[in-house]
Amino acid sequence: MTFGKTSALIVGVVAVWSACALATVSGVAPPATPGASPRQATTNDGIYTKAQADAAKAPFVKLCSECHAFTVAALKQPKDLPLGDEPFLKKWEGRSLDELLTLIVTTMPNDGSAVVNDDEALNLLAYVLQQNGFAPGKGPLNKGGAAAIIERPRK
Repeated sequence: MTFGKTSALIVGVVAVWSACALATVSGVAPPATPGASPRQATTNDGIYTKAQADAAKAPFVKLCSECHAFTVAALKQPKDLPLGDEPFLKKWEGRSLDELLTLIVTTMPNDGSAVVNDDEALNLLAYVLQQNGFAPGKGPLNKGGAAAIIERPRK
């Protein structure tokens, strides 16, 4: 191998390693093959932490549980919307968490009793993911991670 080819190989390895490291930090999966587009992160990629979700349980109970249960059977009123089960997945599968984040921040709670900011909404979303069976990851859900696409949880 010549010096030029060796240098090109080293530069290529460093570029791939850098892309993988950046993808790990940003929450976007690295390309499957060189030159391919990055894979869109999903709710199955461990995009929140257990601690983040656990900490959001009390705010969820206070702000959300009156109108939102995680199963259809647990709903208090027929008009209430579940945050789990088939109706939730049917409505949100294939859409980004960011859409749900925006809905929470701009309209919840719908009785006007409180205001939910972006950070609180991200934590509430982590709790929703946890309650729906999505595995936690190593980093908390953040605004960048909210670009993740909602999928059915892997069992």
